[in-house]
Amino acid sequence: MRSTSIIRLVAAALVTLGDPLEAQGAGSGSGHPFHAVVLTTGMTTMSVDALNARMTPSQFASLSNDAVSYGVGGYYAVGRALLGAELARATFGEEGLNNGRTDDLSTTHGLATVSYGIVSTEHLSLYPLLGVGLGRIEVALRDRSGAGTSVTQPTFDEVAQSTGAESQLTGRHLLYSFAGGADYLVTRRGGSAGVVLGVRTGVLAAPNRTTWSRSGESIIAGPDASPSGPFLRVVVGLGGR
Repeated sequence: MRSTSIIRLVAAALVTLGDPLEAQGAGSGSGHPFHAVVLTTGMTTMSVDALNARMTPSQFASLSNDAVSYGVGGYYAVGRALLGAELARATFGEEGLNNGRTDDLSTTHGLATVSYGIVSTEHLSLYPLLGVGLGRIEVALRDRSGAGTSVTQPTFDEVAQSTGAESQLTGRHLLYSFAGGADYLVTRRGGSAGVVLGVRTGVLAAPNRTTWSRSGESIIAGPDASPSGPFLRVVVGLGGR
């Protein structure tokens, strides 16, 4: 009964909030989202346990599981549907030990996105967002001793043990994004274009195993690591109808 009452109160509040929003969007473009091109920045997380389990035996420092992300994105409104794309990069930072070995981790992804403006007024868009595309992990291993392996198609562990002066390991995978967003269009009175301010939050998920390589050469038996985890981003850019 208590939960039912809370749901009713929330619903009533949303209806009350919706009245002024509808009035605000009663002019030209009411009910039709705006288009936008934005820059994004924020925080993202990733499970690095599988990577650390393979690297710490080779005397590399444990990688961090949180990163700063930055990128660019945009969408074009077709009715209430928002069709777009985004490109983002996350840097987890460099770690090192006093044995002269250092490592760092970064990720990049490109997604095609589709969403729907469940709330759409002259200035405000609230929407769920689904993205699908490709992701890439980059792990840099450095050893000041410079001892490396010359084995053809080495395993991930062999590269970690004898990395040379530097080895750039790259992993590729399919990536999904499940998120929600809120964008607000700031315009001059009577204007149809202006500055977009917003926020997006959600989860990245990679359903398939990561395929690893080094300088175009396949790496065998690599860890199943991908940038799966929650993220939060703020956006700023330009928008209009």
